[in-house]
Amino acid sequence: MIHPRFRLFSALAAILFLSSCALTPPTKAEIEKEDHQSQLSQIMRVAQTTAGGGDLNSAAGLYNRAHYLAPEQTAPLIGLGQTFLALGSYAQAAQAFGKAVRLEPANAEALYGYGKGLTAMGRPKDAAEQFAAAVQADPADQRFYNGLGVALDRRGDHDAAQDAYIDGLEINPDHIGLRNNLAFSMLLNGEFEEAIEQFEVIAGSAPAMVQHRHNLALAYGLAGQMDKAAALARRDLSEAQVRHNLAIYEHLRGLSGSEREMEILGRRDGAADQP
Repeated sequence: MIHPRFRLFSALAAILFLSSCALTPPTKAEIEKEDHQSQLSQIMRVAQTTAGGGDLNSAAGLYNRAHYLAPEQTAPLIGLGQTFLALGSYAQAAQAFGKAVRLEPANAEALYGYGKGLTAMGRPKDAAEQFAAAVQADPADQRFYNGLGVALDRRGDHDAAQDAYIDGLEINPDHIGLRNNLAFSMLLNGEFEEAIEQFEVIAGSAPAMVQHRHNLALAYGLAGQMDKAAALARRDLSEAQVRHNLAIYEHLRGLSGSEREMEILGRRDGAADQP
């Protein structure tokens, strides 16, 4: 008969034996994998810091190095694409984001960046497809609706663009970029009074900028309300500049809808409608 104490000792010995088996040293492959991941993480951190400091060319090189180390991961490609966008290298940005989308077709950030690159390259139809996919992947992010609206406006589909902006404003009613783009879409579509209503909301808000007042003055001018356009413009411009702008408004009023749209888009500050 086995003494109870011996049974307890045997059980403890078995536990200690099993524990000692779990402490086997890592293999060479495991060590190399850990070193590889550590190196990748370090490069990504340095790339983000470098980009934040404004050295975009160096950041692009670092993100490219990270992509070389981990070609199956999307994060380095997204960082590379965002850096190329900031550099104004839109074709390279689209290429990086496109690779990320092929790796992860439902990655909303990659789809959004791809759409931005395509929009900047003058490919609004393709861009709209990417933004729509981003909305489907993450319907709670207003940026994707804004990007979709911009791409649709660039295609000339203003009604659909306005629906996209409105959907984004339902998520964030105070988003000035969305409301500004909604108003501009109305302006391009010949809906001058509706555009004025939206621009007045923006111009009266605390974060409003000079450009927003100029947008409202343009809407007043296209609606034929030249006195209001002049009074608003005088807050920021000299009398000669005011007269110049009024002449432009009269010129635009005399164009057909499509001609006016092309000229407004040509004159417009590009930062105003970025996705």
